[in-house]
Amino acid sequence: MRLLAWLFAAGRLEMKVAIRPRGMFHQKIGLLTDGKGDTVSFSGSMNETMSALDPRFNSEEITVFRSWEPGQVEYVSNHSAAFDKLWSGETGSRTVVTSIPEAIEAGLNFVSERFPDKPTASDEDEKVKTFIAQLTETHSSKPRVPSLMHGQPFKMRDHQLDALKAWAANDYIGILELATGAGKTITAIYGAVKTIEKNEGIALIVAVPYQDLADQWCKELEDFNIRPLKCYGSRGEWEPSFKAYLKRNRHEQREFLPIVVVNRTLTSAHFQSCLAELDNERIFFIGDECHHHGAEGFQGKLAPGARFRLGLSATPFHYLDEEKNERLREVYERSVYDYTLADAVRDKVLTPYEYHPIPVELNESEAQEYLELSDQIARIYVRAQNDKGGAAQQQLKALLMRRSRLIGAAANKLPTLEELLKSDQAVEPFSLFYCGDGRTQFEVDDPDDYDAEIDDLSIKQRHAVTRLLSRLGVKVSPFTSEENRKQRREILSRFREGETEALVAIRCLDEGIDVPACRTAYLIASSRNPRQFVQRRGRILRRSPGKDYAKIYDFVVVLPETSISSATEASDFLKNELGRVADFARGSLYPASSIEPLMPWLRKYGLEHLAT
Repeated sequence: MRLLAWLFAAGRLEMKVAIRPRGMFHQKIGLLTDGKGDTVSFSGSMNETMSALDPRFNSEEITVFRSWEPGQVEYVSNHSAAFDKLWSGETGSRTVVTSIPEAIEAGLNFVSERFPDKPTASDEDEKVKTFIAQLTETHSSKPRVPSLMHGQPFKMRDHQLDALKAWAANDYIGILELATGAGKTITAIYGAVKTIEKNEGIALIVAVPYQDLADQWCKELEDFNIRPLKCYGSRGEWEPSFKAYLKRNRHEQREFLPIVVVNRTLTSAHFQSCLAELDNERIFFIGDECHHHGAEGFQGKLAPGARFRLGLSATPFHYLDEEKNERLREVYERSVYDYTLADAVRDKVLTPYEYHPIPVELNESEAQEYLELSDQIARIYVRAQNDKGGAAQQQLKALLMRRSRLIGAAANKLPTLEELLKSDQAVEPFSLFYCGDGRTQFEVDDPDDYDAEIDDLSIKQRHAVTRLLSRLGVKVSPFTSEENRKQRREILSRFREGETEALVAIRCLDEGIDVPACRTAYLIASSRNPRQFVQRRGRILRRSPGKDYAKIYDFVVVLPETSISSATEASDFLKNELGRVADFARGSLYPASSIEPLMPWLRKYGLEHLAT
């Protein structure tokens, strides 16, 4: 009414009334004209009620014409002429057109005098959002457990309920170590819904590392009738709504507030300022992939004091950095429930899999560089332990990264992959190729194509793999940080539909992004960090219709016998690689045969016991 009155008083709106002696004037006709003179006209009606929309009731229709379309301009002209006659009162019928009654005009002027300020788009947008938030909160936006999900009856699994019971028993604080693909998102949302049902005014805050994962959470939350405020992207898109909520709930937090926020926004001063105004006793904080939260930058910014705190990660604690682990415990206290990948495969939550380790020898120069780096790491390790956060610590991290990249981008991996793909079978649809971010050497087919002075004929490993697959006739697409979010969504869609046969990825698929259609994975580069290979394996083993089992090909690097300075060094190197291999093999369909390709190296260095 306020807007209507302002439009009328400002001369932006004219109104007239059509009257008939008997019955009512029921004609619907309209014209919309833009600044260029293009016009859209319509006649008829289609109101948004059940009577109009359901074919069992009223029969209604509307015709629409565009002046710039050949054959439609005549209809627009007819509508325009009819409207002009009606507006001028020259109807030629018993319909009488008059000005609006004086009482209505006086009433509109009265309202406009009470609210003389010119409305702005931002003010009106905020009022609409506030109105809708209040309306939906009191009527239709209560979170609820769905009866159906993806067309199937919804039911929580035993391990999910057991996890929430363990969390509740620890006073609603703790980490759930659920294997990737075991339903940690649904577990957390279910726990939140049950908590919201018993507590008024809960602010549900879900913190995630990436926007793709945030979008995925929003989609899952909608299944539980929760439409969160998306705190990522432009600050102007979420901050006004957050502040409006705080204003409405300043004295007593009564409204339910769902938020999905990416870690970068979570740590920002603007978000932290809003977060500080919430009632700690009514905050339910979910940290997805919570192993990130052990970093120093998150200290004091993870809703400290929140009554309900739930961390989610398949591998929450760092295998080397105890300081990070301590910071994580400050927020979530401890891991309260552990459901391993082996448990998930046993319970048929995840897909059974074949595991095939593929031995790959370092070449002579790579082996020498590996030994030199290992020697430097050993010499600086002790000094770095006493220099937390200092130069020695940074130097150690840099050396470890160099050594990891060296192993990940070993030159022999590409020829080994090509040989495997040619001798084994064609690349199956729904295949994933995990690469490192290092560079690998490549063979020159025609030396004349290259400058003789160029010694470093190298290429990013992911590009080399993509080029190899394309040469073999595989429909392949990259999935890396170089593609934007829209491109990645399109890539995943084509992959799920089978239009793309293979994805070449680095780390973008390590956390949270669902690709259940994947049936075969080639781990060309894999870290010794358990977090990475556990995440990747879980991603591959998600269940999907028609997917009875999965295949994993793991490229395991070994030192060549000719380059080692001692059998001990080769043994230590193999032990480090076998940590991942043993873990993969134990959970596979055929554990004994899975380790067989590495037995020559194990026997050579007396490590057969590691295969048991």
